[in-house]
Amino acid sequence: MQAMLGRAAGPLTLNSVRASATRLYVLIAWLHVPAAALVAISSHNGWAGPTVALALCALALNVAALTLRDGLALRSFAAIVLTAAPIAFVYASRGGVDSWQIDYHMYFFAVYAMLIGYVDWRPIAVAAALTAGHHLLLDLIDPTAVFPEEGLARVALHAICVLAECSVLFWATRTIARLFGRVDELIDTTAKVTADAIAAEMHENERLRARIAALSAN
Repeated sequence: MQAMLGRAAGPLTLNSVRASATRLYVLIAWLHVPAAALVAISSHNGWAGPTVALALCALALNVAALTLRDGLALRSFAAIVLTAAPIAFVYASRGGVDSWQIDYHMYFFAVYAMLIGYVDWRPIAVAAALTAGHHLLLDLIDPTAVFPEEGLARVALHAICVLAECSVLFWATRTIARLFGRVDELIDTTAKVTADAIAAEMHENERLRARIAALSAN
């Protein structure tokens, strides 16, 4: 696991953290595939649709992680792929009085928390916006696809919960990013001071050698 996440080599930097996060999200995306099948089967629904959909999402993220450089585009795409999982879980668990459809909504909140690994508030915002748009659209078109009983009030309550969680996550990511920035500044300052000290020491050594050579000549 450590080798896969790239912890063994190199210093810990913001870029290395984000690269490790992408690799972790690819793994999680693939784990969503059998999870969707289990959710559908346990809910006595067809498993092929949600499973194939998440497999395509995982494959697309895998390819993107291998071909794209780290940046907002890759991070946002990872956020979309991860958010697709709870959407698929909710769909796979639809129907029946004993359905766990409501419970699978909790995984939306887990996705927001996982995305803090990017130390960037924007992918979290993308995931939250996708969730809100998905819930609102389904509540207007097919209310029972979101909750067993229709009601915009429930959607609004979930939106408030999402806002509460994401607000703290936004603050946390911005704070951690600033800390990484300060560490980088400290490293740069330390490196400059060290280089200046070494240069001064070398200059002094040259001056002393020249003086010794002059005294020897006399």
